[in-house]
Amino acid sequence: MYTTIEARKGAGNEVFVESDKAEMSLRMTSSFVSLKELLKGNQFEDQLAKCYVEAGAALDKAIKLAPESSILLTKRIILDSETSQPIKKDLEKIHKIDTPKAKNLAKVCDWIYAKKKIGSEVEYKEAVKIIKTEMTAGWFQDVLNVQVEKAAGHKKKYEKELSNFLEHYKIYLIKLALFMVTAAICGFVGVIVIIVQLFMLPRKPTSDAERAEIMAPVPFGGRVVYTVFIAWLSTEYLVVPLLKGVSGDLANIATERGAFVVALLTAALYLMQNLPSIFYIWFFAFRHHGVKFLDGIHLRFKTERRGLIGLVMAGVLTWFAAIPLVMVAGLVAQKFGSQGSSNPIVAVVLSSVKEANPLAIIMFLITLGVLPALCEETLFRGFLYTNLRRKFGAFLSIIFSAALFSLAHFDPGGALPLFVLGALFAFVFERTKSLVPAMVAHCMWNSGTFLIALTVLG
Repeated sequence: MYTTIEARKGAGNEVFVESDKAEMSLRMTSSFVSLKELLKGNQFEDQLAKCYVEAGAALDKAIKLAPESSILLTKRIILDSETSQPIKKDLEKIHKIDTPKAKNLAKVCDWIYAKKKIGSEVEYKEAVKIIKTEMTAGWFQDVLNVQVEKAAGHKKKYEKELSNFLEHYKIYLIKLALFMVTAAICGFVGVIVIIVQLFMLPRKPTSDAERAEIMAPVPFGGRVVYTVFIAWLSTEYLVVPLLKGVSGDLANIATERGAFVVALLTAALYLMQNLPSIFYIWFFAFRHHGVKFLDGIHLRFKTERRGLIGLVMAGVLTWFAAIPLVMVAGLVAQKFGSQGSSNPIVAVVLSSVKEANPLAIIMFLITLGVLPALCEETLFRGFLYTNLRRKFGAFLSIIFSAALFSLAHFDPGGALPLFVLGALFAFVFERTKSLVPAMVAHCMWNSGTFLIALTVLG
């Protein structure tokens, strides 16, 4: 566990997070500028200045963490140029980095920001190619696409690119506003679900007569449960060197190979770490007692009270309830100094969502949404929780299983929100006597998180 956490510290998440904080601030500046006819006065100018300052601070922090990143130094040069700040020092730093990417980016920065002139059509074509292949997609690349036309003296192309740029960020602002309204509505629905659950439904989700429907079909014992988890954690440990090697180079993989390759790689890594847990449950527990796998984990598609549609709807309502609860958990965690998730998957997503690749989006939805819902719910609710319920009441079983669910993610920054999610998934499992709602809610939560990143950063 210690080795896994230490490996994740080097995954570069904070660099990605700080870089994307800058990206968000600068997207907002361009969105404000695109509406400058509507937004006038000192308040508008103050907001622009604030966004630029926030972007600069975030970029400086990212560069401090990764001083040899030519991408980050190029972003700093672009920002300095946009805010009329000197670029000489950062340009010198890029020239000192001896990589093909750094040399190409330094060449473009020289043409556009130092010389402010591209002298020939050959240089222009080379600059366009470098911007497209070497610079990550997003606000900074968009700015370079405008400035390269200006440096090349293409007046009409420059005006067209500038117009497209402003129109793009006007649409982005509208999209962001719609997202915020949707999030607020979903959060409101979640609050209603919680109130109904607290005051209108029975406090005790399972009667003594119904307990057999939720506990493990046979008493496997603590030794078997321990064996399954130790076997799984051992597999996790064996994958750590590969995980560390890949996650440390995510940015290059994303930019050089494309988001779809990153999505496939993420799926492979996840399955290598977590699919064996399904085998261990069967091998160490179910096989010896002749228990059918689906029966053992309570993956029922119909119960006495609900059909499949009812079970799916229970999962959807659990997802709504998770929104306000996890938001509160996140705010509480921040008050205690949490810096956010340290999971390498965060870096994978942030480095890849900017590429508009439909196949990659579908693959990420499967990798981040479907696979964890199947593997983790089977292990933590279908196996662990049902075994806990043979010895403990619902409350203690929910607390213990949620705590282990949170700890097993090896993510100190996201521990409290993960605990809340684990408790919610266990509660709906207890309430419905089927694993289907927990799987649906888990899938929706992970997929929703990815779609948020896609909306905000894509």
